[in-house]
Amino acid sequence: MRIERKGGGPWLNEHRSIATFMRRTVEVHQNGEQELVSALRQRRAVMGDLIAYEAERDRELCVTGSGWSQSKVFHGFSSHVETDEDHGIWPVPDSAFRDGVEGRQRYVIVTGGTKIFRLMDWLGKPGRDLSLRTAGSHKGQSIAGLVGTGSHGSTLGETGCEGHVRAVLLSTGKGEAVWLADPARPVLRDEWVAQFASLGDPAHFAAAQVHLGGMGFVSAYLIEAVDEFYCGLVKRARRLPADWGALVAQGRFAEAMGDIAEGRVPHYYELTFDPFAKDGHEVLETIWLRIDAEAKPALDAEPVSRTGFEALGERAAKGLKEASENPLAPFMIEAKLRDLIDVPGMLFEDFKEHACDERDVPRTLSQLTAEWKPHRLFGLRVDVYNAAFAVPLDRLPEALRIAREMAAGTEENIRHFSKDFVYTVRFAKKSPAAMGFLRFEDNAIINIDGLPKNFPLGTDAHVAAQRLQYLLGKAGIPFSMHWGKDAQMDASAIAAQYGPGVAAYRAARTELLGTDAEVFISPALERWGLA
Repeated sequence: MRIERKGGGPWLNEHRSIATFMRRTVEVHQNGEQELVSALRQRRAVMGDLIAYEAERDRELCVTGSGWSQSKVFHGFSSHVETDEDHGIWPVPDSAFRDGVEGRQRYVIVTGGTKIFRLMDWLGKPGRDLSLRTAGSHKGQSIAGLVGTGSHGSTLGETGCEGHVRAVLLSTGKGEAVWLADPARPVLRDEWVAQFASLGDPAHFAAAQVHLGGMGFVSAYLIEAVDEFYCGLVKRARRLPADWGALVAQGRFAEAMGDIAEGRVPHYYELTFDPFAKDGHEVLETIWLRIDAEAKPALDAEPVSRTGFEALGERAAKGLKEASENPLAPFMIEAKLRDLIDVPGMLFEDFKEHACDERDVPRTLSQLTAEWKPHRLFGLRVDVYNAAFAVPLDRLPEALRIAREMAAGTEENIRHFSKDFVYTVRFAKKSPAAMGFLRFEDNAIINIDGLPKNFPLGTDAHVAAQRLQYLLGKAGIPFSMHWGKDAQMDASAIAAQYGPGVAAYRAARTELLGTDAEVFISPALERWGLA
């Protein structure tokens, strides 16, 4: 491992929703072919020196991978630690395991900066034939960013991506690296770990799983993979039956999907709602159905590559052409363009054109998870606004009713919104992490996906997220917001929602970092009352 120091400059996250200026940059480079124990020892020394150097100068370290998060992670004088070249994946040697650990071939140690697509490719190589349990909405995130914000893959039987982790290796200061292992599932021998790290108190493991950038430098994870599995893809538009809400609220997903499940186990279920449509309007469903296979099938299907918001650029470009050819007065052009924007309409039209029923065509998780590509509107890059609310599954029908009434407007609610967003609903299990935002036994996640705050012609998407937060609270529906998206919550809300989890998080920070805690701090952590 080595670091390269460079000058500072402007920085933008991938959503183009946060812009800041850093004073200096530190690039982390890892040679993944280096012997494992030697690599981890070197990481302890190199990162320890870096942390001590910054601490002596009262400077913060801001660590980013893909920059996918919308949380405010930079202070004005921060040193930016960039992990785009921090790629390292190693199988765990047999000598490292405790007695009695089964499935040893499924364990892997991976650096925090490694991108999801690299890990997926490594796991899926012939002869390994392994897979992650679940992953985020795309493969461009770093492992530490994915896990550290509690991102989830909307997989019906799984929780957030922190569920992959059996131990985490944290660089915390001068010559210091701490190994925190899951106390419920110890995997590696203490003597083996002691070659490159101190053994941390396992009581802090749950607090460090969703680390939110506040537990030091996430050097590596011990990941438990699963055997490769296969799913068939269905994308369809349909009108939901009258009993859909009741079935889903009870977790009866196969019945809610109808005949298309054919007795198969649904692995993934996503629905997109037009917030402005009346009851009985079509919704868009994306379903993965498990395919049982005694041997590895031929995987010759095209990987999923198209994401919904790619439709915006294509559809809107046609509207722009029409508007530019229409001889309107210049002052009317902007209004005309604004009238053309119908995010639900464009997404629904495009989805229907690319609908499919490939339930018998096997794809791996890697093939079902799209690569991240920037979105474009009118030929210009425009990124998507995201907010995500996790609510108890049995409250989903009520929460959806409130959300749809809010968007459409009623006589009692005169707030009307422009058609700048859609609701996307996904599902996941409870997180084991102290600060995992999937707080409920069974979670329904309502996403507001729409035009970004900085859209040149204006947008209502972020205003809708603020209003929905208020209405869910007013109705007594508990919720929590995704840390990596636009989490519009302050310290009092976090304390009320997470209770003892906040104290556990702060105690772990103090224990792990001591006086160097100020090195790993951010405006987001301060706002949430976690610093």
